[in-house]
Amino acid sequence: MALALDLASKRQREPSDYPYHEEYRTRWADNDQFSHLNNPIYGVLIDSIINSYLITQLPQPYSPQNSPFVGLVANTYCDYFGSCQYPGVLDVGLRVVKVGRGSVMWEVAFWQDGGSVKVVGGFVQIWVNRSTNKVEGEGVPKSIRDGIAPLLRGSEQDPSTPSSRKADDDTPLNKTAKL
Repeated sequence: MALALDLASKRQREPSDYPYHEEYRTRWADNDQFSHLNNPIYGVLIDSIINSYLITQLPQPYSPQNSPFVGLVANTYCDYFGSCQYPGVLDVGLRVVKVGRGSVMWEVAFWQDGGSVKVVGGFVQIWVNRSTNKVEGEGVPKSIRDGIAPLLRGSEQDPSTPSSRKADDDTPLNKTAKL
C-alpha cells in the first residue's frame, strides 16, 4: 500500500519509509533567533540530498554541469511537526513519490535524536532539455528514471507491488510540467 500524502500520514513517517539516508551535522549558523533550524535550511537540505543521490548513487552518475538535461524545481513544500536545532545530527531520508513522463516528485523527511519525524518536505522537479528549457523526447532521462527506481519503494509506483501503476501523460505531475 502506498504511503499517503495527507498531513496525518506524513506525521507517522518512519526512517524505514525512506530507501536512502544521509546525515547532516547542524551548524551554529543554521539556527534562527528561536533556537531552531531556520526554515530555509530545510529547503537547502532537500535540494542537497536529491542532488547528492543523483550525482553519487546512480549507475550512470548525473553531471549537473555536463548533462544535456536538467531538473528544474517547479513546486516545493515543507510540513513541520517539530523542530530541529544546533547542536545535533539530522537523519535525512529520501524517497520518490511519483515519476511522470517529464517530472519527479521527491519527498524528504528529517529526524533528530531518534523519535518522531520533525519535518516532511519535497519538491516536484521537471526534467527539461538544457538548450530548449522544454520537456522533450522521453521526458525524465532513462538513466535518471532507472537510477531512482529503488526510491519508489512505498509509492503507488513501487515496482515490487504487483498492483503498481505506471505514470502516463495524464498524471497531475505531467500537467504541471509545461514550462
